[in-house]
Amino acid sequence: MTRKRKSTAKAIEIGNKGKQIQEMGPFISDLPKSVLQDVLTKLPIRSIIMCKRVCKAWYSLISDPEFAKLHLAQAEACPLVRPSAPTRVSRTVYLLEPEEKSDFDLKDFVGDGGTSECIHFHLRMNFCKFKIPLRNADQAIHAMRNRKGRTKRKPCIKLEPLDHKYMYVNSCNGLLFLAETFYNDPLVVCNPITGEFLQLPESSKDESQEGLSIRCALGYSPKTNQYKVLRVFSQGTPNLVRMVELYTLGQRSWKSLGTAPTSAAYMLLTLPTYLNGELYWFYYESSYEIASFDFDNEQFHSVPTPPFELEECQHVSLGLLGGSLCVCYAHENCINVWVMEDYGTHKSWTNRFSIKTDDGVWWPNGLYEPMRYLKNGGLLMFNHSTVTLIYYHPRNYRSLIYLKLRGFSPYFEAISHVPSFISLKDILMGNDVEVLNINSRCAECKLPGETRGLDLVNLDADVASDDRSFKEFRMKQGFYRWQ
Repeated sequence: MTRKRKSTAKAIEIGNKGKQIQEMGPFISDLPKSVLQDVLTKLPIRSIIMCKRVCKAWYSLISDPEFAKLHLAQAEACPLVRPSAPTRVSRTVYLLEPEEKSDFDLKDFVGDGGTSECIHFHLRMNFCKFKIPLRNADQAIHAMRNRKGRTKRKPCIKLEPLDHKYMYVNSCNGLLFLAETFYNDPLVVCNPITGEFLQLPESSKDESQEGLSIRCALGYSPKTNQYKVLRVFSQGTPNLVRMVELYTLGQRSWKSLGTAPTSAAYMLLTLPTYLNGELYWFYYESSYEIASFDFDNEQFHSVPTPPFELEECQHVSLGLLGGSLCVCYAHENCINVWVMEDYGTHKSWTNRFSIKTDDGVWWPNGLYEPMRYLKNGGLLMFNHSTVTLIYYHPRNYRSLIYLKLRGFSPYFEAISHVPSFISLKDILMGNDVEVLNINSRCAECKLPGETRGLDLVNLDADVASDDRSFKEFRMKQGFYRWQ
């Protein structure tokens, strides 16, 4: 005999000419819109996407531009990684979201005879898999249709990176800026969360200068509420002149800003980083310096550097940490992270982290890029030489956690990205530009490895740098498989 579950809601029957109306208790749909928005904006990206499919009311609420603005205002940066094999093209990206309640919680340490051993490792990480556009997508679709023949299954096609790959340039307010790998032309702005992308107009540079490299980056003007792309390229013969152009998303053409204000090194736009209406980047002449471009007044500025000699550092990166501009450098036996708390002031640079690497614990070499400053005081970094996420906390018994990215390719690249639900259609200035959809445009294409998951493996420090020993070492503290 089956037992029926009792309802906790009180029912009141009201008779009205033979009709009975059953009045139930309150529903979640009875919550005020502001309360429901506040609840949904605090969920991980994957959960919000799932909530969007619950009902029409929630779909409409999450699709509302107002919700996108509220979510972006409290969203935090996360690592956005993708496979980057030199012989393959991947349009798959993975957004990794640490749960702030635990933040790689290391616990269950036990002591025995004066020694301590980590017997369990807790990892709580949310992830989402998205796609970015393919370059020359029409050629890829044509090649796929030629191979399809009479079979109903999608053929798996292998594309050449030189013809079809976009590279990361920078991230701005949830939008990802992509460019061709060698000359940074053509250019694309996309939102992996919404699946939308926009192809920028061709450059206005002289055709005789074809093949010269272009430097570019995406930014936002809070004053005009416009997204803009800064671009620098060389023009003229025999003496090259570096020209500056600006493009506002939604317009048909680029606007010229004249010649670049200083030397060639100044305009390389190395490690472009957007923050509060300005674009920051490194340049090197006699030493490392920081320059900026203000998208409100469309002018260049110099920025005070941290109080140390950057030219002595082996590896230097520029980025954002906790909503502030940061510089991370590795020199000799130390990794330092400096944060600029008051913009434009030399004394406002603060040494947030100083990590000693000569304490007997193995540290990988190469460039360290801060990805996220966690609420518990920890730091999540990405090491480019070992393709490893590294979590550091000064108060943990085991201060280092190596998280090796593994998939169909041993190579990955990462960028610090703030996810958002902002639609490109809501931010364009004008209606003359077509917004394309990643999923519908290239839905017919199937690339090698797209259906495979991403592995995140907790490595021992003594084997973290030896990728060939990956299959041989003993994983003491955890293996995580994402599908």
